[in-house]
Amino acid sequence: MGKGIGLNFTAKEDYGMRAVLDLAANARVSPVQTREIAARQHIPEQFLEQLLAALRRAEVVRSTRGAGGGYALAAPPDKITVGQILRALSGALVPTELVTGENEERVVADLPETKVIRQVWENVRAALRRVCDETTVQDLLDQRSKHVGDTGYMMHI
Repeated sequence: MGKGIGLNFTAKEDYGMRAVLDLAANARVSPVQTREIAARQHIPEQFLEQLLAALRRAEVVRSTRGAGGGYALAAPPDKITVGQILRALSGALVPTELVTGENEERVVADLPETKVIRQVWENVRAALRRVCDETTVQDLLDQRSKHVGDTGYMMHI
């Protein structure tokens, strides 16, 4: 099987999502340092650095070096989706081979059970895409504001 998180979400995805949400909520004036995110979110700093590096490569976040450096979102929160974050950290939401039958023996691919189960995977992939690709970091910020009693944060350019 190829790389994909499927339905096995781990601390990697959870921490990565929390880190991006923390950046969105706290990077109003200057970049946020890794140690600050790690402390607020209770994420091991070394692990967080790996996650932020993957998110930077995927252009979800940007980094600034030097004094006053740190991380910030690479785009406004309403332009970054949960799907982008998850794919940056772990690849496909559902491994493509489960849907396409890629690398499957012909005899297995022709089984009616295989065709039925492949459709289940396609439905799961469509549902995950719908939720992950339609939920933005701004949506998460708006939900967060209900829990902290603030008015939320909307970046205006």
